[in-house]
Amino acid sequence: MQPERKSKYEGLLRDTKDEIGRIEQQIEKELAAIKERLHTLQEEKKAQLTIYGGYCTLLGIPNELDTDDDED
Repeated sequence: MQPERKSKYEGLLRDTKDEIGRIEQQIEKELAAIKERLHTLQEEKKAQLTIYGGYCTLLGIPNELDTDDDED
């Protein structure tokens, strides 16, 4: 292979590897944001379930949402 072509391909190889690294960083950033949003939603759900349970108690009715599965 000619030295100029080899040099060109080596440059393209480096550029592509750098781009892959940037994409991986973006994926990690997006995953962290999703995990944070899920955590927030889980905490909101937990609070609402507590409130709902309190209303059921006040009304003297069974809480159909009271399951062990809600402890996600």
